[in-house]
Amino acid sequence: MIRLALLDDHPAVLLGLQRLLAPARDMEVLAAAADEVTLARELDGRRPDVLIVDYDPSRGDALALCRRIKARPDTPRVLIYTAYGSAALAIAARAAQADGLLDKSETASALIAAIRRIADGTRVMPTVSRSEFEAAVARLDDTDLPIFAMLLDGAPVPAIAEGLQTDEQAAAHRAQKVVARLRPRLDRQRLRAR
Repeated sequence: MIRLALLDDHPAVLLGLQRLLAPARDMEVLAAAADEVTLARELDGRRPDVLIVDYDPSRGDALALCRRIKARPDTPRVLIYTAYGSAALAIAARAAQADGLLDKSETASALIAAIRRIADGTRVMPTVSRSEFEAAVARLDDTDLPIFAMLLDGAPVPAIAEGLQTDEQAAAHRAQKVVARLRPRLDRQRLRAR
């Protein structure tokens, strides 16, 4: 049984996700909430296998949340589920060490398949072209590049700290800074169109 937690600030989306996932007999939604605090309270110590997090650039930061979660030991896998998919977001999600990124326009069967693959340890990310990757790298300082490489390799915070010869708090802060720099720029026209 794949245990899930859902985090999305739209009640209708949470309800829709629960309905989409209900037919999947190998999945169980442990908790669904609009914010982190409520989700933690609803989980009540239970650990999901996969956390599905909404990414909406106008409200909250799923990338920072993912990075904070992945900085801890023994964390759930994280699927960022968004209506704002882009190559820039895919690169930032990889740096945040998300296990998957899926656009909300995908079918229910694609969502269920992605959850199963992620639960099995397979990363589910869209393909990024070389030019898109290079554009993301250009947004980073030279001092960010080793951290970015370690994040892409899946290095945990202690390994990043060791590589940088610094303490874990400083390494976590610098990793979070890299992810923040990679965040896609807010496109206000695109947001209004949605």
